[in-house]
Amino acid sequence: MVVGYGKRLRETVALVKSKTSKSYMCPSCSRKSVRRTAVGVWLCKKCGRKFASGAYEFRS
Repeated sequence: MVVGYGKRLRETVALVKSKTSKSYMCPSCSRKSVRRTAVGVWLCKKCGRKFASGAYEFRS
C-alpha cells in the first residue's frame, strides 16, 4: 500500500496493516489462529468457524 506524504500517515498505515495480518485468539477453540479473510470477516484456521468483527482488528 502506497501512502502519500507525512510521517503520521505512514505510521498509521503501518499500524493498521500489522493489526490485519496478526493472529488472534479464537473464542470457540481458544487457539491463536483467527486470521482476517475480508473486511470484517475473520476465520479460525483450526476449527473453521467464521466471525464477523472489526474491519481491521478482531474483537471477540
